[in-house]
Amino acid sequence: MKMPHRHFSLVLFFAFLLASAGYIHAQPNWQRGISPFQDVTLMVDTTSFSLRENRLTFRGEPHLSFRYSSDETVAEFRLVTDGNPLPDDVHAELMPASDIDQLDPLTYVDGYYRTRLRFKSISSSDFLAVTVILTREQDVQHRVINLFPFTETRVNIYPGQEELYVGEEKRLEIVTNHPRNLQLDGVWRMQGSLEYRLVEHDGKPFLSVIPSRPGEHLLQLNLETKRPFLGADNSIRHSLPPIDLNLMARGSRLAFLRMDKKLVVRKRDHHEGVEVQIDHHRQLQINKTYRLEASEERGSPLVAELYTQRLLSNDRVLCILRPYANHRMEDGYLYIKDGDNPQFITNVDIYPEPSMHRISILREGSDWSESRNIRPGETIDIRIEGEGLRESRFYFEDLEVVANDTITRTDHTANYRLRVPVDIKRKTVEIFAGDRKMGPTLQVVEFQRPRPLDFVTVDYGEGPKKVSKLTQTILYSETVRDVVIDFDPDIIDMGDMLYGKQIIEMEIRLLGNKNELIEYQKVDHVEVCPGNTSPREAFYHGQSCQLQPIRVNSLLTRKTHTLREWSRIEIIVRHKKDRYGGEGYTQRVAIVQQRSLNFDIDLSFPAGLVTKLAGEPGFPTLTGVSLAMIAQFTFYKKGAIMQPKPYKIGAGFLAQNAFNFNPEAENRDLGIVIIGSLYPTRQDAKLSFPLYAGGGYFLSQEKFFFLLGPGIRISL
Repeated sequence: MKMPHRHFSLVLFFAFLLASAGYIHAQPNWQRGISPFQDVTLMVDTTSFSLRENRLTFRGEPHLSFRYSSDETVAEFRLVTDGNPLPDDVHAELMPASDIDQLDPLTYVDGYYRTRLRFKSISSSDFLAVTVILTREQDVQHRVINLFPFTETRVNIYPGQEELYVGEEKRLEIVTNHPRNLQLDGVWRMQGSLEYRLVEHDGKPFLSVIPSRPGEHLLQLNLETKRPFLGADNSIRHSLPPIDLNLMARGSRLAFLRMDKKLVVRKRDHHEGVEVQIDHHRQLQINKTYRLEASEERGSPLVAELYTQRLLSNDRVLCILRPYANHRMEDGYLYIKDGDNPQFITNVDIYPEPSMHRISILREGSDWSESRNIRPGETIDIRIEGEGLRESRFYFEDLEVVANDTITRTDHTANYRLRVPVDIKRKTVEIFAGDRKMGPTLQVVEFQRPRPLDFVTVDYGEGPKKVSKLTQTILYSETVRDVVIDFDPDIIDMGDMLYGKQIIEMEIRLLGNKNELIEYQKVDHVEVCPGNTSPREAFYHGQSCQLQPIRVNSLLTRKTHTLREWSRIEIIVRHKKDRYGGEGYTQRVAIVQQRSLNFDIDLSFPAGLVTKLAGEPGFPTLTGVSLAMIAQFTFYKKGAIMQPKPYKIGAGFLAQNAFNFNPEAENRDLGIVIIGSLYPTRQDAKLSFPLYAGGGYFLSQEKFFFLLGPGIRISL
């Protein structure tokens, strides 16, 4: 059977949505599984990249890949719809991000929503993503578009005619179009008779080389990039083609004695020596103290003392190094002097013992804060400020180090990106440098943010219902025997989305059918703790957690089952906003005691009734003012609150011509009637003029009759 074109298009559309579910991560929306956007595109320079055409799987997740040429790239971001804007009650916006600036508001133009984005530093930013927030009333949903930037990084090194000397560090600039995209870890490596490392200085990348013997040396340099490039088979690659350098080294002018340590930590409060091994030289004397100074000139400041202890079998000398000042290898050599006379040269990094003065934490969408509170499941940037931090490596108890920014590290600042495990057990996280505690600690606190009130249910006789769904007034025709407010703790924390304890308050009002207040009660404090499905369940529960449902009748003097028709029960549930920084949700539930009809006794004064006796010919004359006492039914409009229909039906007694006291008056009689009346629908009318129609039986005349006519009704 041939499929109609319109149905075929729908099948393709839903197939695309199922395919895009892997790369547009959305929480359950108003129509589960259906995305409002058909594609996402980035216009970078003159090239367009789309989620549909440039989808790339990285770390097991789909990403939108795009090529960039600058760390501060400006791109046009588009959310493509089906040709129509979102509904009027749906609001779309982008969540602020610390590594992306939004230059324009999100605006709908010809089938898509557009804005401009400026990336702050693509090469140094991990986990780039754009989060779209969709809001409909109190329902907030997030859609995350992961981004995968790639670029072509070109490098070269030109040694030039500069000479290298044995034992002396020489810097060669790395010429590249993306200096920030190179991985420069500053770690010394050995290749043949060359020691080398990759460092950054004044924003430029350099290759530092130290030859250990004279002659020609071949150095094969393998560079890695932070941001990858794509191979011919669309594979992700970080390794650049190797660079071969031919370097010529000459003998040292002063003998270079190499130490076995590249870094020595200087203690603050005492000058204990550090054992080091140094190359042996025939002119180096044993059991002698040498001065280490950073300048060849006489009288230069003392950096350290070197005491030679004994000669080792490996043709090295065991020494005690006592540091007194800081020194960085890139600042120059250390001269080993006998008195003021230079004898040898060497080099070593001397750093002070690391210390912390301040810790700052950055969360996405927020500013730096000095609060040391961290929460399970979150990823944070942490900045440590102090002294001696350049070469320090910190360990954070039970936390995962996602990134360690070695490029921007200085002696006074160090930056880390950390992930806090969802199931972290400890309350205090110690920070170590080596095996030494640094003193300041991080405090693990539980999330406490307001969740939509879908975990609160109300049962008024038809089973539990979520208060977040009870947005309209409930018309309930049965007797409300009680109202039970209960909680579903298992949906508060869902997976890695943690909300923590929900602290709410409630107001309960009973109102009469004339909207008068009958009774008011307030429950000031209720704590609802996440249930067993939460990974943090063991850390929430305590004596303050609400475990039992709340029965409204146990709080009220006037019980709900004693209320008259059209009375109202109002329940207001809201978060205690002073516990959430002014944020929170509020939900109002109104239950009205509905009736389809009402029975009452009505006293009216029909006048000018036309009464026709059964079986008698002719048309009767009008009667005087009568008196009617009728037990009648009032009918109400379905779905409306206390809105009567314009008619009533009842039965009772009719005293015809009751106010004519002339003994000879005619047409005076007492009858039993079944009567219908037509009333005006205004509720506030004190005086009304209904129309009557019906029939009955006169007791004196012993005859059946029919009647029709107006009346006067007074409402008190």
